[in-house]
Formats: sequence, structure tokens, C-alpha cells
Amino acid sequence: MHGLYCAKNEKSQSAQWCAKSILKELLAFLCLPLVAGSAYAASLGMVADNSSDELRLFDVQTGITIASLKGSTGELSGDCALSEDESIGYSSHANQQISVYQLSRLATGDVVDTSSIEISNAGVDMSLSPDGRMLVSTGAGNAYEPLSFIDTVSMTEVAVAEPFLDHTSAEFCDDGTLLLTTTYGHTFAMPFDNAMYDARLGNDGELTLTGNRLSSGEQPNNGSCAPGSKAGVLLDRNAGLTSFTLPGLKKADFAALHSATAVAAVFNRSGDRLYVRTTEAVEAFDFNPLNGMMQADWIQAVSHSSEYFGIDQIAIDLESGKLYVDGGQSLLILDPENGQQTGSVPTGDATGVCFAQRQRHSPILDVAALNSH
Repeated sequence: MHGLYCAKNEKSQSAQWCAKSILKELLAFLCLPLVAGSAYAASLGMVADNSSDELRLFDVQTGITIASLKGSTGELSGDCALSEDESIGYSSHANQQISVYQLSRLATGDVVDTSSIEISNAGVDMSLSPDGRMLVSTGAGNAYEPLSFIDTVSMTEVAVAEPFLDHTSAEFCDDGTLLLTTTYGHTFAMPFDNAMYDARLGNDGELTLTGNRLSSGEQPNNGSCAPGSKAGVLLDRNAGLTSFTLPGLKKADFAALHSATAVAAVFNRSGDRLYVRTTEAVEAFDFNPLNGMMQADWIQAVSHSSEYFGIDQIAIDLESGKLYVDGGQSLLILDPENGQQTGSVPTGDATGVCFAQRQRHSPILDVAALNSH
């Protein structure tokens, strides 16, 4: 799998559960969000540990690891996704399977039930649709690996699509727009396509390309959409950060980053701050979620990160705004205002990190709408 970088660890499959004393102490805290699904406050975070092939669950308020769960055996413990009510978690393993974790069992102190879904690509990058009904999975950046669409109710692959020869990342916007990146596009003829396209997904998993294209001229590694679905960014493997507006994927701005590859990006709850994980640092920007204009702020050096296609190696807790980024042998917690480390979550080779999807639009858009009248 030449398209996937640094997928080299030997894996073994087993069941493992963390200390029940920690679970008992956190039981009351966990029950409320798992049942009620509060408006914004994410109580549970997840990170994929590529060293141990485990999915680690942690309390975002204390940083305490709640559980370490084994998924299916694979080449890479990659991306993760968490349902809006925090009852179900997903992880990818580059083994044509997606692991599913019934996290609602945490509230009763039971062992988390884990199962696997067979898919038609390797399974590396993942993204949940805004309504949580569909999970999309991409391959490892290789040709002839279709997109896989999983129904999260039936927990089965319901459709596949091959709009391009390869698919390096897939990311849903909160209006349902699906951003897809590809190296080859429709042909192996050089120069390669190296572009992002927008698409829509039907209830049955049928994919329709919208017809818009954006390219920085370099190989794309990932994409991210700002809250409100009016703007977003394309990240490439030559230190390029290209912003765009929606609909139409129209180029808005460009920033040259300070490391070789722009790995992943995340926006704050309002969409006016953007944080980019490069191979060597985290770079912060002021961002306009209406027109895509960017202004560089701080840069914080962190441990080297491999440039996995599409995997979100940085995430944000929407309630506190704190950043979570892989940092060698731990998941680092950074202050969003200055990038300084404020804590950590013990882990090994952290890859994907995720929180529940809770925010459907940007408050900035509400203010803009009021001012327009």
C-alpha cells in the first residue's frame, strides 16, 4: 500500500478493559451526555493509538483515560468518529473493515461491545454525515479503491462510488456537502489532477458530483469545512493552505505553511479561528467563515507527524476551545490563544482524534444574517 505512509506496525487482536474504579468515579458524569446529548459540551474524546492498535477514550474535562478498546487487526490504527450522542464510536484500520464500539455501555459499567463492518476499500479516512446517518470511508491513497458508504443504522456498507481513480480524503460540511480530494482524478496522464471536488450524497448512498473543482497545483492531503458551510480549506503536501468559498469551491486565499505537508485542520465553534496540523507544528489563523480570508497568528512546534491521507490528527473540544494534537507518546492539549501546552492524554502513536459532532452552523452566520436586514 504505497499510498499510505508509515503503516508498519504488526497488530494483534484481543479484548481489553481499563480499571473499573475509574469508570465508577466517572459514571454519573458520563450518564447525562450519553442519554441527553447536551447542546455543545463534549464530555468524551477518542484517539486512535497506532502503537497498541487501541482506541482510547478520555474525559475531556480531566484528561483521564476511561477505556482502551481493541478493534480489528489491521495495518494502521487510523481515523476515528463519534456519534452526536456519544453512544457509538468508529475507528479505521487499513484492513477493509471499520470497527464499531457501543459506547453507551460505559454508562452502565458494562464491557463495550465491539464489532466490524466489511467495506470495499482499505479504510483510512472517515467522516460522518451531519445527521449521523452515513459514514464515508476512503482508501489509502491508492488507485482503484472506491469510496465506501456505511449506513449507521443497519451498520452495513450500502453503496460504493468511484468518481475518481483514487480518493485521498473525504470530509462532510455541516450542510451535507461532501469534499473529496484526489491525486489522479480521472486519468494517470501527467500533470496529475491534484484537486478537490464537491459532491452530494443521497439517502441511499448515491454520490453526485456537483461539478466544481479546486486545485493548489500540489498533491492534496486533506480538507476541512468551516461551520456554516460557506468556506473551508484545502491542505496539500507542499506546505500549501488554500481557502475557498461555498457553493462553487471558489479560491479565496492562500498561505504558505512552515512544514512540508499540511496534514489536517480544524475550526473553532464560531468558525473564526483555524488550526492546521503540519508535519512539524500547529499553525493558527484568524479566519473569516463567510469569505475564506485568512490571517496568520501563532506557530507552535510539536513532535513529527506522519502525513496520513485524510486522517484528522488534530481536533477541538467545542466547549473549551482547547486543541488536541498528536505529540509523540501523548495526545497534547494546547491553548487555542497561544499554542502553549496545557495538558496531555497518555497514548502511543496517536493518529486520528475526534469528538462528537454537535455544532451544525456558525454563530457568526446568525449575526451576519441579522445585520443584513
